[in-house]
Amino acid sequence: MTKPPFPRTFYVANAIELFERMAFYGMFIGISLYLTNVVGFGDVAVGTILASFRLVSSLAPIPCGAIADRITFRASLILAFTLYAVGYLVMFLYPVKELALVALAFMAIGGGFMKPVIAGTVVRTAPEGRQTEGFAIFYRMINAGSVVGKTLVYVLRVAISLRWVLMNSIGASFAALGLAVFAYREPERGRGTATPLSETMRGYATALKNLKFATFLVIFAGFYFMADQFYVTFPKYVTRHIDAKAPLEIITLINPAFIALFQGVVTRVLAKVHPVTTMILGVSMGALSMLVMGAAPGLVGACLSGALFAVAEMTFSPRFYDYIASFAPEGKAGMYMGLAFVPQAIGFTIGGQVSGVMIAKYLPEVGTRAPLTVWATYAAIGAACAVAMIGYRLATAKATVTSAPR
Repeated sequence: MTKPPFPRTFYVANAIELFERMAFYGMFIGISLYLTNVVGFGDVAVGTILASFRLVSSLAPIPCGAIADRITFRASLILAFTLYAVGYLVMFLYPVKELALVALAFMAIGGGFMKPVIAGTVVRTAPEGRQTEGFAIFYRMINAGSVVGKTLVYVLRVAISLRWVLMNSIGASFAALGLAVFAYREPERGRGTATPLSETMRGYATALKNLKFATFLVIFAGFYFMADQFYVTFPKYVTRHIDAKAPLEIITLINPAFIALFQGVVTRVLAKVHPVTTMILGVSMGALSMLVMGAAPGLVGACLSGALFAVAEMTFSPRFYDYIASFAPEGKAGMYMGLAFVPQAIGFTIGGQVSGVMIAKYLPEVGTRAPLTVWATYAAIGAACAVAMIGYRLATAKATVTSAPR
């Protein structure tokens, strides 16, 4: 039986996702360097700024997604990429402190509109029975955008200068804006079914009253704390302590490459392991990755650490979303999945604040550096998270046995 084809808008949305990820990952891999070396912020200030940026960008999809349902997906995409393009342009043309903060705010809000709209387009346009395949294509676009964007900014940084890496983001944003204006068509399926924002927020509040669920969201934020260090600490660690001309963007491609090659294998191997146990393994592997980074301070250690963290991510991430969905009452899975941003918001926010202090003290631009202290601290935080998760696993298992009918 012939499968129904994906419509044109599905492919347009995925092309938009590709350009957006090119722009974002191309910018974000070097943003800590840009804010310090070009704009002039100190290490601690950069940590605080990026923590705030990650917090806003993690939370923005909630209200922006609700607004997008009302103003149409197409209008939301046009708004999103107008904000993106202006933000990247301002950062490039006027690299001064005040305007850099405005530019980052534009990017965060732009992402708040873009993320739910593209995911929503996949849901609305994928034919019945092909949604899993549709999201597989969507995730490939994310990884493809990461690979292309980071490769281009490496060339721009080495061939011209750090400031010019934003030309990749500017060009990709205008390309996405052009697709949104001239090629994207509003999906008809699912229109007119928007849930009021007030109702959505009440649903979130009810979900967070579940102590087991809320505890899970807080404890498991430790994984995202570690993940964020590959974007906040790693660029300064590589360029300051290893080699100013090291291909840091290329090194970070190890992560998407390993995931593309081995995610299926890891998922099959761990398919029968309890979700929380699997996530404990993922966090523990992440902590080991942090320790390797500091214990082997060189390009080989950095590459090995990146590969180990890719395994950690492949172990942790799929079961994380499965486990969140398991808390959802009938018909509430979508709302509960919306709370998947909470651990990211917590982990990224704390990660930015801690990294700024650690970089300033132990990875200064000039002076004695102690990379093992930095990465061992991150590893210790990851290990503490794993221990807390073991406690959570034991406590929830005991509660399940205690509450079982006799």
